Parts: sequence; C-alpha cells; structure tokens
Amino acid sequence: MTRPFISVFAVGILTGAAFFTSGCGSDTADKAPDVSHINVQVNIQRFDQDLFALDTANLQPGLEQLSQKYPDFLPFFLTEIAHDQTNPDETPLEAIAGFVTAPQVQRLRDSCEAAFPNLNRLNGELEQLLRYYRYYFPNRPLPRFATAVTEFVGDAYAVNDSLVMIGLDMFLGENFSGYNPDYFPQYLRRQFAPEYMPTKVALALSSRLVGPPPGERILDYMVNNGKILYVMDLLLPEVPDSTFMGYTREQLEGCYANEQEVWARLLDLNVLYQPLNNKNQKIVMPSPSTDIVFQESPGEVGNWVGWQIVKAYMSRYPETSLEDLLKQRDAQRFLEKAKYKPKRTNG
Repeated sequence: MTRPFISVFAVGILTGAAFFTSGCGSDTADKAPDVSHINVQVNIQRFDQDLFALDTANLQPGLEQLSQKYPDFLPFFLTEIAHDQTNPDETPLEAIAGFVTAPQVQRLRDSCEAAFPNLNRLNGELEQLLRYYRYYFPNRPLPRFATAVTEFVGDAYAVNDSLVMIGLDMFLGENFSGYNPDYFPQYLRRQFAPEYMPTKVALALSSRLVGPPPGERILDYMVNNGKILYVMDLLLPEVPDSTFMGYTREQLEGCYANEQEVWARLLDLNVLYQPLNNKNQKIVMPSPSTDIVFQESPGEVGNWVGWQIVKAYMSRYPETSLEDLLKQRDAQRFLEKAKYKPKRTNG
C-alpha cells in the first residue's frame, strides 16, 4: 500500500516555487570534495550586448567583427536562432538584420538588459561549478559561456565541448508577460527564473558529456537521463534534487515516499523495453504529470528512477570513474549490474 501518494503529489502541483531553497533526498553536498584549491577563470561573453550594439545601417563590418570575436558561436547563432527557417535562401547578413530589428526581439532585448545589467551573481555560481567540473573532468576543456537573446529558442545549450550558450530571455521570471502560457505551461515557467541558470548550465554540460541515449527504448532514456542527473548533482552539490528535476519539494517527497510503487508500476506496464512513443513519452519527457504511471506523479518520473538506478550502480561499484560511467552504453546490462532495489517505506 502506498503512502499518501495522491495527496503528496497533488499538493506539489498546486504549491508555488518553494522548490529552490528546500529539497530532499540528496547527501551529495556532505560528500562533495574540497575544490577550494582549484583555480578556474569564468569566461562569460555578452554576445547579446555586442549583437545589439551593431550599427543596423552598416551591418557588414559589425558582422565581421562578431565573427572574429565569436568564431564558434556566431555560426551556431546564425543557423539555429537568427535564421528564418521559412527562407532557406536567407544570407547571414539578412538573418542578423531581420533578427536585431524585429520589434518582438528588441522588446526581449530591453527586458534582458533590465534584468541582467551585469552577471556578477552568475559569475560566482559558475566559478564554483567549474571547480567541480575541473575536479571530475580534468582532461576536458574548461567551458566558456556566451549569453544571447534567443527569442525563446533555448535556456542553455552546449554548442560544442567548450562553449555553452545561455539564453537570457528564458530566465526572466515565471510571471514575465512574454511567456505565453499556451506554449509555456506553469510547470515549465516556474523554472524560468534567474536562480535556475546554474542548473540549466549544468544540464547542458552534463547532456554534452553523457551524449544521446544508446537506443529508443524507455529504459535507454531512463538510464541515460539518470546519468545526466547524476553528473549535474556532482557539479552542483548544494542544489536540491527538486531543482534538478524541476519539481516542487512536495513532488520530490512524493517520489521518495513512493519509490517502490513507482518502480513496480513501471514493471507492471511492461514499458521499459517499449520504444518511445506518444503514449509513454511522459515518463522521460517534460510534462506536468506522468499519469500513465500514477495520475498524480510528476512528469519525467522515469528519469528520476533512472537517477536512482545510476546511484545504485555507483554505490555498488564505487571505484568507477565518471569517464568510465559515461562509456557504458548498454542500458540493460547497466540495470542488471546496478541491482536496483527501491527503498521500501515504512508506515
């Protein structure tokens, strides 16, 4: 018999954003290594400011200067953000001109400039994140960062192994008037806050490190996303588990209180070896709930279970390095070796 599953999850859905200052279930912070001796330099480039400082009456020289200053980011920005996808013949100059002069983009630029005149707080948060990154991945290049106005294309994205884009317009606060609730429901908007910047950066970095799932089965996604969450937790040990999942504190408590029941339900559904489809995608994809498992369980609950599987594996094989963890691509074999047994809750 489950503990108050319905009430725990339902309360989580209705509560506000108490998610950032409180959370439960992780003791990573207590086990975090001392990285105070690791020297890192945070490099955040304000591409957004440089872009909108261009002389729109004479864009070509400015575009050339941007190309010199942002040799790896400008091509990405032109292709993935500024380019009008309905006009395949659009030139880079036309793409930049259309983007920076669009009224809706200019309004977003103004909002971002007002909200982020400087990034001093983020700089300090990323400095600590990079110390852990250097500790766990000493042979990887230290990431750089470029901020942008993306017209809601993305919050944070690893452009390559050493560059992460931060979309400032995705961190203007859940009540920002530009977030159309038809496109951005409340469960997503509550993550559109400045406090979520380090978490989204960690997600981008971890996703790049782990790579895509090795297959299309739900289990492939669960284990792969569990690895991403595991790495995120190491990079930001002080951040509550609820923040990584985008859950409220109550939703996360519901997961821990009903871990055994959630796992049993996933097995009963025979869903682990199904390919991802419209019916089961809520298990591992953003959604307000995973009603295929239980009506009140939060979205992506399968990813949370995947995280517990990875923790079980690393507990069983503590000598495993993170690089070795990333190399393991057989989700079924990984699950078998982890011998995951969800905790039984008394009461």
